[in-house]
Amino acid sequence: MLRIGKLTDYGLVVLNQLALVGSVKQSTDDIAHATGLSIATVRKVMKALVDAGLVIAQRGSKGGYRIALAPSQISVLDVVQAFEGPISLTECSADDSRCEIIDSCSLASNWTGINDLLLRVLEGITLDDIRNPDVQDKLHRDIIDQFQRIQLVNL
Repeated sequence: MLRIGKLTDYGLVVLNQLALVGSVKQSTDDIAHATGLSIATVRKVMKALVDAGLVIAQRGSKGGYRIALAPSQISVLDVVQAFEGPISLTECSADDSRCEIIDSCSLASNWTGINDLLLRVLEGITLDDIRNPDVQDKLHRDIIDQFQRIQLVNL
């Protein structure tokens, strides 16, 4: 089963919380209370989000965390890669592929194309999009329409 880890999911939850309060700095306690996550989990999530440049951290008595970009500028791909690293559905679709049969495999280039398609879909969906159910419905329709066009082209 292909699925994102809990910390990636929590990263989106935390980013949503930071987006709700805008430029107001939030402490780990504030974020934990608002999201229902433990403080230890919030600390792990914040480290990854800060390292990825999605959240700004300020130390000190007036410190805290705030979102670094507008929700419309943060893609789901940005968040997934912050926690999971580069996305590769198969070994041969990885940038640093070490697959032993890649030179003789008739499917290697196909997996690269599928991987690229997944990356484009995740890059095209923003934090703003997943916060809005109406946009989710439109995205779903658009993606289904794109897949139907791809199938027609391949016929």
